[in-house]
Order: sequence, then C-alpha cells, then structure tokens
Amino acid sequence: MFMINLRNGEIYVIKLKTFGSFTVGNDLTSVQEGAWRSKKLEKLFVYLAINRNRGVCIEDISKAIWQVEEETDNPVGALKNLAYRLRKALRDASFDEECIVSVRGGLYKWNDDVEVSIDVEEFDRYINEAEFAFSRSKETAIESYEKAIALYNGDFLSRLTDTHWFMTLNAFYHSRYVNTVKALAELYIDTGCYEKLEQLCTKAVVYERSDEQIYSYLILARMRTKKVQMAFDTYETAKAIMDNDLGVRKTVMLNKVYEELLSVTKGVSSYNIDEVKDDISEESMNGVFMCGYPVFKEIYHLEVRKSARSTVPESLVLVTVVPMYSSQPDKNHSHMKDSMLILERALRKCLRVGDVAAKYSDSQYIVLLSKCSCDTASDVMKRIIDRFNHTCDTNSNMTIQFDIEPVSCYSSFVTDKKMEKIYG
Repeated sequence: MFMINLRNGEIYVIKLKTFGSFTVGNDLTSVQEGAWRSKKLEKLFVYLAINRNRGVCIEDISKAIWQVEEETDNPVGALKNLAYRLRKALRDASFDEECIVSVRGGLYKWNDDVEVSIDVEEFDRYINEAEFAFSRSKETAIESYEKAIALYNGDFLSRLTDTHWFMTLNAFYHSRYVNTVKALAELYIDTGCYEKLEQLCTKAVVYERSDEQIYSYLILARMRTKKVQMAFDTYETAKAIMDNDLGVRKTVMLNKVYEELLSVTKGVSSYNIDEVKDDISEESMNGVFMCGYPVFKEIYHLEVRKSARSTVPESLVLVTVVPMYSSQPDKNHSHMKDSMLILERALRKCLRVGDVAAKYSDSQYIVLLSKCSCDTASDVMKRIIDRFNHTCDTNSNMTIQFDIEPVSCYSSFVTDKKMEKIYG
C-alpha cells in the first residue's frame, strides 16, 4: 500500500507495526515505540489507522484512549489537543501531517487519500488464505500460515493495554496466534517437517509459555529429530510450569508424548539388571526427595498400599502459608512468594532421606513423612517453623498452618489438625 505526499506528489510506503512494539515508518522516516513520549499519541494513531474506513465519534475514541479514571470534563477539547499534538509529532518526524488525520462532520477520520499497511491486517489475511486453501493444498496452507507466523514478534501493543479496546485486541491476536501455531504444527506433522515444527514451537513457547499442547508438539519435534535429551529437558520444563506455576494436575497430552518418548529411547532392546540399575539410580540421596505433584501422588498411592500390610507409621502433612492480614494484597503477594521460597529451603534443610515433598499450590507444600507418627510429625513441623523464623523477614505479614493425617488404606481416619504462626 502507498502513502501519497500531497505537497510534492511523491509516493512512498507507510507501514504500521503493532506486534511486539509500536513502529510506524516509510522509506524516508520512522518512529519507534516511546519516541513520542506519549502512549496516547500512539493510541490515537493506531485507533484511527485501524478504523480508517469509517468516521469515529469523540466518545468512541475517548473510551479507546483514556482510562476510566482519566476521563475529562471536556473530551472534545482534550481530543482536539491530542490530535494537534499528533500532527505536530508527525511533522517533527518528517511525515506529511496533512495526510494523516482530518475532522469531518464532527467525526475524526483517517484521510482517504492515505493508504497504510498494518501488520495485524496482513496477519489476518494470511490466516484466512491458509484456511481457505487448507482442503485443497496443504503446501499453500503451510506457506500462508508461515507468512502469518513470521509477522508475529510479540503480543499486540502490550504497553497500551490499559484500556478495554486495546486489551481486547491484545487478547484476540494472542489467541489467534496460538491457534495458528497449532494449525501449522498439525500440518508440519502431517508432512513430516519436524525441523520446522521445532523452530515453530521454540518461538511459540516464548510468547505462550503455559500451553500444554505446544510443549507436546515441541517434545515430539525434538524426539523425531533425534534430540532425545532436549526432548526430556523440554518435558521437565513443561511439567514444572504446569505443576508449579499453573497448578495443573492432569497433563494428558504431555503424559502421552512422554510415554512415546520413553518407548523411543528404550525401544525393543533388552538390557541387563546392571544397566537398568545405572539408568534409574539417583546421583544424590541427601535430604528430602523434592518432586512435582503428579510424582508425589504416585508415591503416596504406593505408600497407602504398603500401609495395608505394615504397622510402620507414616504421616501426610499439608503446609499452607497464609497472610495474617489481607489489607495489602500487593505486598501480601510479594511476601507470599518470598515465604514460599523460604519454606522450601526449610523443608530441604529439616526433612530426611525417605521423606517426600511437592509444591501443591502457590501457597502450599504437601509432605510425606516416612516412619513418622502424627505426634512426631508435629515435632518435625515445629523444627521447620523454627528454621523458617530464623531465616524470614520478621516484618512479613505471613503465617503458616499445617494439617496432619496418618497415611492409611482405610477411608475413615482421625484427623489431627495443627495450626501454628510462623512469626512469634
């Protein structure tokens, strides 16, 4: 598309980029994000460019640009002043400001004589082309999807998402990007393009780090390209994110691809007992066994089964960090993260070989104490609290509570619940 300089008749390309950061430029000049030192100028430029095929009223523009608490008693004057500042900013950047913004009949409108290319519109067009070509030509669909993906260098104008209009587009294009990655990934799998699949998903997890399916595609790609250790590492990273950051307990897709990964690494070969033992042996056996919740759950199931034919006591402990007061949510959130790190260190320091612990939620650890009655478990927890108190910030607003139950194969057991304050 072209922009016509009405002053001297020259024709040059103008492009607006919104993925990752704000950039507007042509063959002669460009403006980078932050150069105008005003988010509102960037917002006005983007809003008018995207809505260039219609006139927009002052009320709609104001809602898109100003936050609710920033609303002015004179929106007409405020917008008029902002439009003036935009024209001046464009003039200072060597754009022809007369070609950018005009006011007609009380509406603000992008000048019809100015054509502009916007990356989000190209993104939409390539995806639509791919979806149209999908049933007829996978190669054409792949090519169009690849062009769309190449445009995505980050979320839509993340700095400007403090108003609903920009936040909505940010969420929409993030979701569309993720769906496009998955559609292209399936085509790569169908056509055996696993190197491309790895490149696609490696980039995608930078922008979307919490999607189980994308991690599964990445593990599959690395498995198919003989990068077995990288595949295992990716699985461990994904599981940690699902378990610890998101609290996702059931990871069906990850588990499925992990089973395939195990079958690929072991294959149909036979191994002797020494080789198997070397493969499963642990490098260090010091202290508590820290693991993800899914592994903890399997260990717990085993211990419950063992309790049916054993009199050795074991205890299950749920340790919860809670704020004493809820009047400062931002500080409480920060203190919670710090307290959980301190609690983890206390668990590692105080628990023994044979004990098992896992993070259960953003504020909880679950612990399995071997050869430990409920009374003894309470003593163990008091040692952990002492360690915590010795380490943590005494000005913090957090307390700790712990619940103890015996490990038993019977459904009806007595609950021995304890509660202690972390700070004395």
